[in-house]
Amino acid sequence: MTTYVVGFLRKDISGESWAADQDNIHALAAQYGWSIVLLYYGDSDRPGGAVINRLMNLAYNEGVNEIIAPSATHFDDGDISALIKFADVICADTGVRYTIPLDGDPADS
Repeated sequence: MTTYVVGFLRKDISGESWAADQDNIHALAAQYGWSIVLLYYGDSDRPGGAVINRLMNLAYNEGVNEIIAPSATHFDDGDISALIKFADVICADTGVRYTIPLDGDPADS
């Protein structure tokens, strides 16, 4: 069974290394044998909360269990805790996975 994931990055955070960040997302997915169903490029020009709301909708609609980002810096405060209600968030730079453990408290593993 194939696991499908969504990739996420913000070009304003990546700057000129956005292509390398995109490659890192694909490499991490390949390492686990996952298929990326889409790569969402968040636009910081959108109103507050719009980027993360769009990402949550995409993850929910695609039925994915993981979202891969280049690093935690691609998220604003509170974004990861909102996202993990729908899917785990994995940072390609560190491999840290943010998830809700069985006791219900958000944590990284």
